[in-house]
Amino acid sequence: MQVRNWLYGYGVCALMHLFAIAADLYWLRIITKPLLMIFLLVWFLSATPTISTGKKHFITAAIFFSWLGDLFLMRSGELYFIAGLVSFLIAHLFFILFFLWARVATLTQTPLNTGVILVLLVYVGVFYYYLSPHLNYTLKIPVLVYALVIASMFAAACHSFRKQGGVLIGAGLFIVSDSLLAVNSFVKPFPLASLAVMITYILAQVLIVYGVTGWFETTKRYFSI
Repeated sequence: MQVRNWLYGYGVCALMHLFAIAADLYWLRIITKPLLMIFLLVWFLSATPTISTGKKHFITAAIFFSWLGDLFLMRSGELYFIAGLVSFLIAHLFFILFFLWARVATLTQTPLNTGVILVLLVYVGVFYYYLSPHLNYTLKIPVLVYALVIASMFAAACHSFRKQGGVLIGAGLFIVSDSLLAVNSFVKPFPLASLAVMITYILAQVLIVYGVTGWFETTKRYFSI
């Protein structure tokens, strides 16, 4: 199977999953959702054959824990929601570690962008203030920690991959997707919420991983393969 076909597989699977949501086909949703990250991971590994496994393990782990989070969030109940939250939190931590490693590996000297950090902190503060009254006691701290971590993920991407627009857009879409999910889950369900959450999530994942794959190809000179 040609390498690019795995990426096409991701796209086809994504369209099928979105169709399943729109048509309310639960059986198709439970088939397609677990396949999304599998297609993306196989494509990423196949598209970077000359890069040593050790240099790809952060992204591999991020995709794996995203897949695990998808599985947990397919189930209902607070316990599964928390498990999904923790899984995605770990995924974002691995993205952060990769972005920081990439910054060091290429000796990127991008200065600290205090404006971006301030905007992210304001967003987290305002959004958490908006959500907090709707959260039960057991979720208040986990949700706050998660919000800070995903904001940190965007900040790390901004300071390490500012020239890779796809990565930045993907990181931003992750914040949008998680924000929509939080509003729909805790505040008030809104029309087409599942579609909006999944469209932004699907695009976020593929833009980050596609951008990272391109980065590996253009920065080989900075580290031994």
